[in-house]
Amino acid sequence: MPRVSAEYRQARRDEIARAALRVLERKGVRDTSIADIVAESGLSTGAIYSHFTNKGELARYIVSEFMLPRLDAIAASAEVRAPRQIIELMLAATIENGISPAVILQFWAEGSMPGEIRDELLRTIVKLRSALAAALLPWARQRTADEEEAAALAYARTVDVAAVAQGFISNEAIFGTRSPQEYLTAVEQILA
Repeated sequence: MPRVSAEYRQARRDEIARAALRVLERKGVRDTSIADIVAESGLSTGAIYSHFTNKGELARYIVSEFMLPRLDAIAASAEVRAPRQIIELMLAATIENGISPAVILQFWAEGSMPGEIRDELLRTIVKLRSALAAALLPWARQRTADEEEAAALAYARTVDVAAVAQGFISNEAIFGTRSPQEYLTAVEQILA
């Protein structure tokens, strides 16, 4: 059997993920089956299962490959960014990568119930919080003289950043298009 390159495997996984996103947007998380993704992608069932064992694993891949790399790049930068800037970059990455807010919201809903999607979602949240904490650390260092306190502050703010981002995604899924900047300005105005 011929060996496939890592680049080919990555491209195929991305192709499957994009097909899954199209189906998920049309049918929803609960009503989408692997058979639907097979039909959308034009690949065989075996080809899909050789890359993903279930929808939960596919969901994790979508988040880790289409959203977390952007956060990892932000986190790797030594640039000081305020939480608002990090939220804007995070939401821009979601929009640019074509992940429908409605699909994200549905995965969160499915993740609230015990099962494979919840397990995958919890693993992804750990990675997300780690990336956000690293991105927030330069900002937190400006607010405390102690490195341990800065790390604790950055990690504590990850919940707040995630909550504001979740608000935007929920708002976008239910009420429609609004830019991250408009949303964040409105949040600041009502909290002022």
